[in-house]
Amino acid sequence: MRVFDITFDCKSDVPTGKDPDSHSQKLKTNHELLWTKALSSDVLFAPTEPSDPKTRRNNYLMFEQASDKKFTFGSDAITNSYTKWSRPKALVEAKAGLSEKQKLRYFNPPYTIGSAMIWPVRKIHRPTMNTARGMRGKIADRMDLTLECIRRHYAEEPGSPLEDVTTNYADFFALFGTFEQFVKFFHFQDLVTREGKIDFFLKHGEDFKRSGVPVTTDEYVEVREASLKFIKRRGNRMADWVEENHPEIKVRR
Repeated sequence: MRVFDITFDCKSDVPTGKDPDSHSQKLKTNHELLWTKALSSDVLFAPTEPSDPKTRRNNYLMFEQASDKKFTFGSDAITNSYTKWSRPKALVEAKAGLSEKQKLRYFNPPYTIGSAMIWPVRKIHRPTMNTARGMRGKIADRMDLTLECIRRHYAEEPGSPLEDVTTNYADFFALFGTFEQFVKFFHFQDLVTREGKIDFFLKHGEDFKRSGVPVTTDEYVEVREASLKFIKRRGNRMADWVEENHPEIKVRR
């Protein structure tokens, strides 16, 4: 019997030093499982691994919307412990202020499916969402801030540091119709309030006037606790969905 395990560490599925987003077969098959479902338009969204070995080498997952419309996707870890970040100086000092117990909790956590996402990739549209999220300081690899940019894209509101990226990949976001449907499809409900606003990891900074990086020890703890809570909740939402839609699969939590 196939098993869907929300506690499985995708880093354990690859040789030492290899990137799970590129090399973990378990992660890839879980992406295929979770994201193969009907869109609000009743079109079946089904990103799959290419069968042709040559195509597979250069394309992680692919989805053909129409004969002349294809999407290629890459996998991305959507939360970050900032363990290896050596800049800015304030972040380094913030991490230095952690206790040994906190370091064990926050540094290098397992990479579970609750922290994984797929984003579209096109050579003509660089940077991709994956790259821009990590490279732009006002986002700092935080999914809460990324989701605010996506919300603004759907609402056609200005001020998003990822506006060029969401515009370049507008056809991807259009697949889901609305922001609410995008959130539901990818199990991001725990980052959105009942009023439809983002539940930010830090209670300020949503206006993008400051860096998304935590710059004090208290901020670092706040971001990491919120992130770990989100991963656990999202993983359980995924498990609920698999139990409801794939009773033939055993779920482990």
